Amino acid sequence: MSKFQDKTLPAVFTAAEKNHNNSKFSKARSDCRRANHQKGSISEDIAADFLKEQGYKILERNFRFHKNEIDIIAKDHEFLTFIEVKARKSTQHGYGFEAVNTAKQSLIKKVAQSYLIMKKLSLYDTPCRFDVISIDGRDITLFKNAF
Repeated sequence: MSKFQDKTLPAVFTAAEKNHNNSKFSKARSDCRRANHQKGSISEDIAADFLKEQGYKILERNFRFHKNEIDIIAKDHEFLTFIEVKARKSTQHGYGFEAVNTAKQSLIKKVAQSYLIMKKLSLYDTPCRFDVISIDGRDITLFKNAF
């Protein structure tokens, strides 16, 4: 008898059965993600309009590198700015900008580096800045050079 005959079925063959039982949960989670994406898109539209009013020239929106993203990339005079947009319905659970913690900042910096490389821009000589837009209820706050 071979040593392989004692093995059980790989998880890939039983996964469909497990996923079938959680289909209601998966659909609810999918609907929630879709709604959050929609809210984020609306907030980014508001932020982009606000930035244009401030004189920024929008270059890219939702620039992705692997699973990470920079919401808006724009030109502000000589600066290439990488802008994170955070929105809250109200300040009851804090301000939007508070969600841009050091871990999020680190991810944004890595995506910014990949953008510079992909666009063949210098990592050292390109004047760059990281801004945050916090949309809290009806208030919009721009934090220039946030990190």
